[in-house]
Amino acid sequence: MRIIILTALTTLSLFNLCCSGMQLTDRNVYSELQSTAESIKKDRKYIYKLDDKIIGEKGYFYIIRSDGKISYHPKKALINYDLSGYAFVQKILSDRNGCISSNADGAWRYIFFREIDSDEILCLTIISKEFDENINECYSESDEKK
Repeated sequence: MRIIILTALTTLSLFNLCCSGMQLTDRNVYSELQSTAESIKKDRKYIYKLDDKIIGEKGYFYIIRSDGKISYHPKKALINYDLSGYAFVQKILSDRNGCISSNADGAWRYIFFREIDSDEILCLTIISKEFDENINECYSESDEKK
């Protein structure tokens, strides 16, 4: 019974994170990422729920395999696309858990990532301006160029 209540409360709080005007924090995002990764581990069919899952205004999930190819993305045309040549993906594949800030399509984004299993990593991309302050624990691609 306790597990059901905790699950319901977690689901409700995550619904608020996903759907309200609530300001995003790194703690909330990491919690959501962990919860989602665990849901996928328990039931692979949970991946289909990611299509409708938006974090903040435009944040979205995708999954990268250990070979650098996309195994899930809300833009279905990107599934099986090989990202292994990109520095940010190489960092994700080597660290397996963490956060990267990167400039993509002219916007700074945070990419939070967590290992699902030995073959897949769940990624959550959120535009940095959705956060009140910088995420200090987040590796920046610009750090590599210094």
